[in-house]
Amino acid sequence: MKVLTSVVNNPTFIEIQYHTLKKYMPCNYEFIVFNDAKPFPDFTNGNDETLCNKIKDICDQLHIQCISVPNLHQKTMDCPVVRCAEAMNFMYEYMLQNKDEYLIIDSDMFPIYNINIDKYREHDCAIVLQHREYIKPFQYIWNGLFYFNMTTMNDVESIRWDKCFNADVGGMTYEWLKNKCGNLPSTLDIRNKSPNIYNRNGIYFIKHLWSLTWNDSEIPENLNGTELMKFIREDPRNNFGNFFCEIYDETFLHYRAGGDWQRRGLGFHNDLTEKLKSVLHP
Repeated sequence: MKVLTSVVNNPTFIEIQYHTLKKYMPCNYEFIVFNDAKPFPDFTNGNDETLCNKIKDICDQLHIQCISVPNLHQKTMDCPVVRCAEAMNFMYEYMLQNKDEYLIIDSDMFPIYNINIDKYREHDCAIVLQHREYIKPFQYIWNGLFYFNMTTMNDVESIRWDKCFNADVGGMTYEWLKNKCGNLPSTLDIRNKSPNIYNRNGIYFIKHLWSLTWNDSEIPENLNGTELMKFIREDPRNNFGNFFCEIYDETFLHYRAGGDWQRRGLGFHNDLTEKLKSVLHP
């Protein structure tokens, strides 16, 4: 089992992931970081090209394998979606060349509860289903959290993570999904735990509470009264009582927008990340 993440700017995320995986991952695994920090001044690094080396340094300190993503050509590329898709395709090529079980987590995705990896292992893959209302029917795999067993999945060579139809990263995976499953459950059905939707043709569909659509009425039981829930409630990015952070499978916290595609500035995220670190890895 390998756990992979692609990091663009925040070494603290790696530290939190390293310690929360040690705490909550029940099986033997290798944690590998794909370093997509830009070695040139850029909005993603706050014009600090030394972040690339800082990511290498934290990986060295924690004895984590660190693989550099080729990105010098992105100096003239401003679209975060295209940039991220390129990093995902590079990481996925590694998966194709090294067949294994893989858990992929976004750079700002953190285990917060015991990971039931056996639940995912009952299937070829576990995915978060994404959709776009303005393109129907159009559903695809979100790149921020998925489990792939590359030794049992079929037609893995056809999967690409490029955007498609103005969708997000992973839009092109809709073709593989369509060929494998045909009709798919809706994201709302998955969220509401409608029956007979979690296992279709070897796919487990991960329930998630997506950003700014959930509030105190949907707090998972394992988060009630916790310091993490306090952090989520006090997040300055919340809006009208709805929470900005996301919860996946009641097991993973997605800080969200940690790559600064919203362009709030790294100072904002560094301060908020330190608060999160004090909760998840005191």
